[in-house]
Amino acid sequence: MRRSRDFPALVADADWGAVAAWLLCFGLIAYLGLKGGGYDPLVHDQVGIAVWWILLAGVLVGALPRRRIGILAWGALALLALFVAWTALSLGWTESSERTSTDLARVAGYLGVLALALLAWGRESARVVVSAVAAGVALVALVALLSRLHPDWFPTASQTAAFLDPGRERLSYPLNYWNGLAALIAIGLPLLVQLAAGARSVFSRALAAASLPALTLAAFFTLSRAGIAAALVALAVFLVLASDRLPKLLTLLLAGGGGAILMLAAGRREALQDGLLNAAAVEQGDEMLLMTVLVCLVVGILVAVAAPLLGEERRPSWSCVSRRQSLVAVSLAAVTALIALAALDAPGRATDGWNEFKQPSGPGEGTGRLGSAAGQSRYQFWSAAVRQNATKPLIGTGSGTFEFWWSRNGDVGEVVRDTHSLYLQTLGELGIVGLGLLGAFLLTILAGGVRETLRADSVERSLLAAALAGCVAFCLTATFDWMWQIPVIPVALLLLASTLVIGAGHGDGLFHQGLGPPLRLAFGILAIVAIAAIAIPLASTTLVRKSEADARDGNLSAALTTARSAQNVQPDAATPRLQEALLLEQMGEFGSAAAAAREATKREPTNWRTWLVLSRIEAEFGRAGASLAAYRRARSLNPEFSLFAR
Repeated sequence: MRRSRDFPALVADADWGAVAAWLLCFGLIAYLGLKGGGYDPLVHDQVGIAVWWILLAGVLVGALPRRRIGILAWGALALLALFVAWTALSLGWTESSERTSTDLARVAGYLGVLALALLAWGRESARVVVSAVAAGVALVALVALLSRLHPDWFPTASQTAAFLDPGRERLSYPLNYWNGLAALIAIGLPLLVQLAAGARSVFSRALAAASLPALTLAAFFTLSRAGIAAALVALAVFLVLASDRLPKLLTLLLAGGGGAILMLAAGRREALQDGLLNAAAVEQGDEMLLMTVLVCLVVGILVAVAAPLLGEERRPSWSCVSRRQSLVAVSLAAVTALIALAALDAPGRATDGWNEFKQPSGPGEGTGRLGSAAGQSRYQFWSAAVRQNATKPLIGTGSGTFEFWWSRNGDVGEVVRDTHSLYLQTLGELGIVGLGLLGAFLLTILAGGVRETLRADSVERSLLAAALAGCVAFCLTATFDWMWQIPVIPVALLLLASTLVIGAGHGDGLFHQGLGPPLRLAFGILAIVAIAAIAIPLASTTLVRKSEADARDGNLSAALTTARSAQNVQPDAATPRLQEALLLEQMGEFGSAAAAAREATKREPTNWRTWLVLSRIEAEFGRAGASLAAYRRARSLNPEFSLFAR
């Protein structure tokens, strides 16, 4: 009876704002992560529109912002907004309005996520966000691990291997890219270590600790060098900046031991490690699943038992390390590291590694790739991006256009869409101005995060240190891959960054009474513009895919009508015109098909694919001269392509 009387009081006293914030963060990470990382425009654009509608409604009714926003937070938001605006301005000089509009829709969604986070967080935002993002990452990583240990549960888990056979052995589901999965795990690991050592309840600590060996094994199966290195750096950053490091270090050692046991066991099961689907792999997967459950259970129990003993108030004074002792230990570790590097001839090894990185060859297969410095043509991609920037140093060639530049100027005949570096791709596509805005935004997060972490009290400091470590993991992995195009990863960054720039609870209780009418109006206009920027390419893509589905079903008339509707929605896009050309070609109307294909080439004049389609249609129409001219144009735009080398 007493419990029943207390329940309404618990409900009344609950911080439902914090509950909503937790569900929002967890939901974003889990949904995007389980939907291919949100890479599909239909996924991330729908999320972006939903986020902006929530923002618009919250501001107009006065529910947002929930607290006073400081200068650092406004500065970060303004820098990201300027980057989005610069992306929009690149529509004026881009090689492809369609590609730039797609990129604009994605970054407009990112801006909405950061704005919602800054305006919606209340008290204890760091605790809420860190735990929610950690839970979301853990869920995605555990699903990924289960897809390797028991692939029958996930019928679509092998789709990446179907298209990228050399990557069959590397765990990629559900993000469908192994390096992306490893990057997400790297962001989540310091968050989970913090929860395992500092969560309020013993059950939460045990649950977080139990997940760590499983996430370690999942990262191992990705065989991602950058992702694993970023995880180690992020954990080191967390330990350096966190307060009361002993519980964190012991938790990390326990979890690391469990993860090491699982990795050693997995390394002895070749069929499982190679990602095979035969009987041996199934048997080995069942064995590893049982072992993983047992190891995680043991780690969770050990942390739960040790938790009451690791509180600062119960430990002897010698176990509580002072700031001075920490500085001495770090200094000794740095000196030792320098001596070790000198003994191992680090400069010479670095030179050899750089020379190996510059070669277009791959690092090999299996665990041997983890010790290789081979760049898999990244040096060639990066060099091309630098040359791309040299043509238009300040403004670039337009967001989303690296693929076209690479096709006609690349050093090797490899089909690629992204530069495999956020920073160099931004330099090539948006110029020095774009890179400056993006760099300033990320530096504001990192530098401001360090400042706020060091200013915070003991509890908040560890939470902010975990968030900062996750942001560092993103910045490192984005150096080597296209993490910016996998929305779940930058969304995790933005959610964690919001806690850093808001600060460690400074000024709690100083809640803003709402924006004045002029600011509400300005924000409403901004939200509507952002929604429109996302909705237009979303509607066009939806109609094109509907047209493709109708064509597969044999309903060419409906497919043609839908393709023309997509043209009306996004007149500057080439894809709807190309879809119309293909449909008319299939219907035998070659003259009209050629006209539609020519319209596609006008909208993307540097896209070799549209010219090749036009060449084929002109040949079918009997115009040999026009077909040959279009073919030569296509070849000039992609001279290294195997079709043109025959």
